[in-house]
Amino acid sequence: MNQVSNSHRQTATFQWRIGEAKVTVINDGHFQTTFNYFTHSSENEIKEILYGSFRPSPPILTTNIFLIEMEDQSPILIDTGMGTIAGPEISGNLLHSLRSIEVSPESIGTILLTHLHGDHFYGLIDEKGNKSFPNADIWVSEKELSYWLDQNHSNVVDQQNAELIKMALKQYNKLKGTEEEEIIPGINPYSLPGHTPGHTGFLLRSKNEQLLFCADLLTIPSIQSASPTIGFATDVDYNLAVKTRIETLTMASEKRLLLAGAHFEFPSLHYVKIENKGFRLIPKQFFNFN
Repeated sequence: MNQVSNSHRQTATFQWRIGEAKVTVINDGHFQTTFNYFTHSSENEIKEILYGSFRPSPPILTTNIFLIEMEDQSPILIDTGMGTIAGPEISGNLLHSLRSIEVSPESIGTILLTHLHGDHFYGLIDEKGNKSFPNADIWVSEKELSYWLDQNHSNVVDQQNAELIKMALKQYNKLKGTEEEEIIPGINPYSLPGHTPGHTGFLLRSKNEQLLFCADLLTIPSIQSASPTIGFATDVDYNLAVKTRIETLTMASEKRLLLAGAHFEFPSLHYVKIENKGFRLIPKQFFNFN
């Protein structure tokens, strides 16, 4: 996939209030995909879905990062985007976007990693291999770490990714704790296996409101919400990814749970409604807050 150079992109941030927490959606950039990235479908089916949803064909994949600010907590990031280590033509917007809202990299206290595909962790380090967030601790699922670091990968791309994971993570203190217990007051991990073995969402609770950051549950939302059995080339376990997607979207619909996806269309927060053989994403209505 080719990401549009950030020299031609504007910073895009959008702030929501969830209970007493402020959630800022940061658009890290977008990628032009091809039809070859989709599995268990045909090019004609993909084109038909895109045409019906008024989306470009081939589809564009957008990437979001989330900043959470709560009382008595240092700012929290969910993922770090593409960063700069892959070169200027595919670099991400995170650091520039943080500066635009007057949040310094030094102020970030915790980074929650949903999984270890490059568009989610490359931003941990700069092009020289130095920490981008000098005072941050990180949390990542033990299952995810084990998948990438404790086994041999036959795929060259996965081998290279594993080496970059080692380089990035060795510089950070890793938060201890199980994958079931609260990480930070008000934030719990939420297992979403399939896309990768340790693919993890995070459930934010504040006052009477909840928001599930659901990572790559939907890689191209317009396609996989309408037809949730369509896979994506980076899925490690297709069958489990589909099972997780359908179960989570069904639960969110039944419980009226608000979702925020790493690849949801900006500004990212949506409710879910069961519709036909799939689902429809309904954007959260925005109200200005002070």
